[in-house]
Amino acid sequence: MIARFAGFLLLWSFVAPAFAAADEGDSYNRVSFGVNSLREVENDWATAVIGVTHEDSDPARLADRINQDMQWGLGLAKAERAVKVRSGGYRTHPISDPKQNRLRRWRGSQDLVLEGSDPKALSTLLGQLQEKLQLQSLQFSVSPERRRAVEGEIIEEALSAFRARAGRIRAKLGAKTYELVDLRIDTGGGHRPPPPMRAMAMAESAAAPALEAGTSQLTARVQATIELTF
Repeated sequence: MIARFAGFLLLWSFVAPAFAAADEGDSYNRVSFGVNSLREVENDWATAVIGVTHEDSDPARLADRINQDMQWGLGLAKAERAVKVRSGGYRTHPISDPKQNRLRRWRGSQDLVLEGSDPKALSTLLGQLQEKLQLQSLQFSVSPERRRAVEGEIIEEALSAFRARAGRIRAKLGAKTYELVDLRIDTGGGHRPPPPMRAMAMAESAAAPALEAGTSQLTARVQATIELTF
């Protein structure tokens, strides 16, 4: 039995380097590269977060005040059919007196998240809600439906760019053909960061804010590896 095992090890010592050489040979003529496709797209979707914050020494009374304002805001928002509305997070935490090291009062807050593709309707609604609520943030982006449509187009553009690049590499290096070894497609972009300073200014006034959607850049990247045959 020991003699057979020793013979197997001796045989493997010759075979293993052959496998390694074959693996190295398989990847010797491989080239990896990436191509991008970009598209500037008009933003057609807005997301606003508006909420209320109160303080009170009685946590039950605090919750009641927040609930009253939120119910008022929900009723107003749901009446505008062009805007989608959903409740955001609810937060409470104690506020202590650092000198006396004891609880002084409670602070609580809750948000409403408003979304829609009608800037005029959203702007009017935000102006009404700021009678009792404060605007926290405002972000513009590309709607899911439009994103899917545009991404399909730029992915095709990126794949065409990949084929052209692979053909040029093959020709410049004098190879006869190439085979695709690996390909990865990634997409991204489509969100415009919220302007915090502007949002703060809106929160101080009940006037309807003027919304400028702007544009976003959608991207598709193809990362590929090809193997050349000479």
